[in-house]
Amino acid sequence: MQKAKEIHAEFWKYAQLGSGRTFLIFREHQEVDFTQEIIQLCLKCYAYDPQCEGDRSEYAMQFIRALPQKERECVFASIKPHLENDEVSDDWDCIHFFSVVVKIAHEFDPSFAELLRKRFDECDDDALIEGFPSSAVIKLDGFDGMVRVARKLGKAFKVHDDWAEDDYYTCCVPNMKSESVRAKLAELAESDQDIRAYLERIEECEKEAEERKAERKKNEPESNFERVKKALHTGRGLAPRRYVKELTLDEAKYFADEMKTVKSQKELIKYLWMFSDIPYPYDAKDLLSLLSKRKNSNFNDRLVDALSLLTSPEIRSLAEKALDSNKYSPFYLALLTKNYREGDGAKIARKLKEIKDFEDAHYDVLELGDIYNENVTPDCLEPLTIFYERSKCGLCRTRAAELMEKAGVLPQNIREELPFDSCKRDAKDS
Repeated sequence: MQKAKEIHAEFWKYAQLGSGRTFLIFREHQEVDFTQEIIQLCLKCYAYDPQCEGDRSEYAMQFIRALPQKERECVFASIKPHLENDEVSDDWDCIHFFSVVVKIAHEFDPSFAELLRKRFDECDDDALIEGFPSSAVIKLDGFDGMVRVARKLGKAFKVHDDWAEDDYYTCCVPNMKSESVRAKLAELAESDQDIRAYLERIEECEKEAEERKAERKKNEPESNFERVKKALHTGRGLAPRRYVKELTLDEAKYFADEMKTVKSQKELIKYLWMFSDIPYPYDAKDLLSLLSKRKNSNFNDRLVDALSLLTSPEIRSLAEKALDSNKYSPFYLALLTKNYREGDGAKIARKLKEIKDFEDAHYDVLELGDIYNENVTPDCLEPLTIFYERSKCGLCRTRAAELMEKAGVLPQNIREELPFDSCKRDAKDS
């Protein structure tokens, strides 16, 4: 029989990943007390990239809903002091925790609602503008919460005339469109100076943004070709993707010819970024000749991105070298997107097993999605299962599962876990 210590360790391993397996472990071992782990899931957001995945409040709540009442009350008693006393900050742990608090208040304990309102009402101006997750107040009380936030911000704007504001909060009111929210606030503003100050600050900032946009547009070239050219030549950064993708073949050849005259890697990278969005229009040997002797350099990473859109025996040969040697970074996997052969799955799996820190290699390993979206094959099973098992990103686990499903090889155990994954969204995810 599995020891309690081992069960806790397994639970926590998958809980930090956000895997649905955690909930299956929880459900299977009702005799084990997981309250301490669940408390941590409430307080901290373990998502790899919360800006893409969002908070994991719904993931934490599925455990709270399934707990016996006594253990649930233990969790509430443990996290309530954090709501009362912890410093608020502009980070995802705080946003995640306050989102959990809103759901607890709605579903179980109204006292959490009173504490959240109290924290908001008592926070000073610096905390208000720099860190307090005011959207939680709006999700808690709907339009009434929006009024509360608008009044407090409006009062602060009278003192701090350099603070900017957009209409983000008006987009947070559940079941209301931003336009309706602003219209209702405008009605209240007729007799409420604080709300009026809030709306006026939004309007001022919107006007300034439109003026800046108009100024940029006035100085912007008319054609996509000229816009890309200006971006490459002014040294301000990379050519915007939306313009690059609209280039004609002849225009792409113009920039490819221009790239052949460039000597510095720093300048070449600008062109390589462009040719990772559209295929390089000449022979792949041109790009392969640029490979740096420093195999795993940032320059080679960008070069591989461009090569990943092309097919050639030479690219296939480089991909095989990268697969068969541990001296090559995982980013070389991208070369297989257009140069895949049956049997590569086992070699990719071996490469993935060599990665010690999967989090550091996250963006390199993301290429698996492109590889197996382009090459639908049962050969994907082993590498995508490893990716699914080790990824801390819920979006990536979901994509890996979808690709295995597409190839007809999704394992049953993964199918059972997916409804409880951190990336699962449903009607309760407000």
